[in-house]
Amino acid sequence: MSRGQDAGVIARDLDRMTSRACGAWLGAALAVLLGFVAPAKGEESKPTQAAAAAAQPLDPELQHAFGRLLVDRTLRMDPTLGVAEARRILLRRAGLFESVKEFKLAESDLTTAVQMQPPDSALYIERGYFYMRLGRFSEASADFLMGTQLDPANPTLRFAAGRAMAALGDYGQAVTYYDEAIGLAARDPSFYLARAEAQIRLAQPRDAVADYDRAIDIKLPRASDRYYAYVGRGYAWMMLANYASAIADFDRALEIDPRAVSALVWRGYSREMGGQVDLALNDYERAAAVDPTDRRASESVRRLRDSGN
Repeated sequence: MSRGQDAGVIARDLDRMTSRACGAWLGAALAVLLGFVAPAKGEESKPTQAAAAAAQPLDPELQHAFGRLLVDRTLRMDPTLGVAEARRILLRRAGLFESVKEFKLAESDLTTAVQMQPPDSALYIERGYFYMRLGRFSEASADFLMGTQLDPANPTLRFAAGRAMAALGDYGQAVTYYDEAIGLAARDPSFYLARAEAQIRLAQPRDAVADYDRAIDIKLPRASDRYYAYVGRGYAWMMLANYASAIADFDRALEIDPRAVSALVWRGYSREMGGQVDLALNDYERAAAVDPTDRRASESVRRLRDSGN
């Protein structure tokens, strides 16, 4: 999900939560104005071998048929190989097949690797994230949960199961799995970012603020994670009508990414609610300049200009 992607369910929740404070005049604008915090990059912060291979660019002329020929010729399976080496080659082949969009062949190699003995929970992570990338979230969930049976103390599997549940829209169950992951690895900030996202989806902004606080306190080495932490916490503050705190967090998010449309729109909204209409209009105009197709920004500019501001 991109930073600027809308989520109508949360927008409607916010509409109901803020209508008394905003007045009826703003109700119609909220569905356009408010988007949703992008999910924490949880699965991306846990790169798999297959995903890493798939991310390597290939010459376009090797796509599809040429790509399949390349893989078959360069990564033939030797029946005399041991299990560990055979699995390594299968994972590499699966990644290359995925990169040339031969998904059935990639899945076949991953499944062959999974079915080899002895069982290995890491291979369920590999195939589970492959299914996630294809949008096959129920199958991903089944793989992650099978992995937890093999390796109950592995927090990555609990976290991954939470990501699958979130993708399926079951945020309550996602929180349960994130709780279990945090119980096993309390110093991983990505777990708190993911749980905070689910809590926002569940209209639990105070819990979300607490989790964003924890993630920030632990330290987030990647700029993208810091962006999501600040913009997410700002969004939670906005849900709580604490507009000063929201603006402060959106300021920090925009220091990291000055062209982030959602952060500009949400800061504009927070400024508007705080009576800083001129500054709000400036934020909406900046957002519209970055992305003229963003309806939240363009309609907010039009609304404020039509009202005489």
